[in-house]
Amino acid sequence: MRRRKATEEEHENHERWLVSYADFITLLFAFFVMMYSISSVNEGKYRVLADSMVSAFQTVNQDQSVQSQPVVSKTPITVGQTPKMLAPVPDKVSQQDAAKSVSKKSYTSASLNKDISASLKKWADKGDVKIKSSNKWVDIEIGSSVLFRSGSATLSNKALEILEPLSYQLLGSDKPIYVLGYSDNIPIYTQKYSSNWELSAARAVSVVNVFSDLGLDPELLGAIGFGEQRPIADNATAEGRSKNRRVVVRVFTSSDIFSEDI
Repeated sequence: MRRRKATEEEHENHERWLVSYADFITLLFAFFVMMYSISSVNEGKYRVLADSMVSAFQTVNQDQSVQSQPVVSKTPITVGQTPKMLAPVPDKVSQQDAAKSVSKKSYTSASLNKDISASLKKWADKGDVKIKSSNKWVDIEIGSSVLFRSGSATLSNKALEILEPLSYQLLGSDKPIYVLGYSDNIPIYTQKYSSNWELSAARAVSVVNVFSDLGLDPELLGAIGFGEQRPIADNATAEGRSKNRRVVVRVFTSSDIFSEDI
């Protein structure tokens, strides 16, 4: 009897697969939790971490006998901040003083069109910039997609590659320069901008601020937002809406339309 029990085969467990299945589900759950944690970054914790790392790397070794130069104060990275200029630019006040010291010069529409077309030829050939002129002003039309991200009024790095050479052509001008912002008719309602009118005006102001920082006389600058008004193409198509989203830099070569003499 004992020999028979010893040789008797054990009962096979057919539910062993549940262990592997449970392990698989656990790993899958952990994977999705990890992916979710990566996709949703806590901006506050990110800044704390960034500040801590900057502070650690900027710590001066106190064992040094010679006093080192003062460490540059750290500045938190602001998401969506205006990018740095392509060329070093002095402080705003000195730039404006320098602009006023430049001998004022008057342009004709033809000569100004020629100079700007030469400096922006690269962008004009791509179709990102269009230059038109009349007997009173020169319009430099720039597509919003080149200057800004969708729904944003923060200038891109590519925008400065256009605005810097343009501003250098306008240094010393004694005529007003207005920046006109336009949008398509797709409604926008964000935490920062409640309408296309506000967004187009904010974009115009961003360009004006860059011109002022680059040395153009702020007394000659102005910003206007038209929103979805005054379209140049049909908003019913994506191509038309793209054409309507634009910024126009209008450089006057005659009297100011807002002059007290008019």
